[in-house]
Amino acid sequence: MESASLQEDLAELDGLVETMDTEVRESGEIASRTDRAFHRTLHRSLGNDLLSEVLDAFWSAFHRVRAQAKGLGAAADGEELARMHAAIVEAVRAGNPEAAETAVHRHFDDIRSRLSQH
Repeated sequence: MESASLQEDLAELDGLVETMDTEVRESGEIASRTDRAFHRTLHRSLGNDLLSEVLDAFWSAFHRVRAQAKGLGAAADGEELARMHAAIVEAVRAGNPEAAETAVHRHFDDIRSRLSQH
């Protein structure tokens, strides 16, 4: 990814994390549209259309299950989820692929744990 595009994506990701913080303060959880926008922005720079489609299908299914299974969203603290997203952005900003991978795995481990409980 070229530098200008990276800076634009990071600015958009920062804005989405701010939106998450606001949503958590106001409703206690992150809106599914904000979560999806974050992940679309995060992975669009990879230029992998198949991966984008697979991840979008995953998020559609996840949010559908979350809406139907009360408690799935509440199993994770909204503030902690916002921090997980912010950690991903900071690792990308720092150019640290290992930290980014760790942050993404931590986030997905949380999702996997919540899904397996329901």
